[in-house]
Amino acid sequence: MNEEHSLRFANALKRLSGDAELLTAMASIVSDDAPEIVTELETQLQAGDTTAIVAAAHKLKGMCSTFEEGHPVSLLEDVIHSARGGAVDEARITYSRCAPEIHELLQEIANLRDG
Repeated sequence: MNEEHSLRFANALKRLSGDAELLTAMASIVSDDAPEIVTELETQLQAGDTTAIVAAAHKLKGMCSTFEEGHPVSLLEDVIHSARGGAVDEARITYSRCAPEIHELLQEIANLRDG
């Protein structure tokens, strides 16, 4: 893990008691699994399947929250809440607001994995 990664993910490292090796291993898992979950979430948002939206958004939120707290990860909770309430359009709008930043975060996580 280089200095840039250490600075970018300082809070995540703190939550893991400074274990950079563990954070890098987690980055590998997230980088492998997240693209499929993002695709699933986006597919289900289009289909309007609230149960599947909740499941996919919850998985993605869990993965991302290891690395980032607050925005944009917190908006995934809003997607979950909207879908649970049957407000699919609201879930779509909320996801569209956070999607670019989620994709950016996932790229940063992949960069961490790749060194």
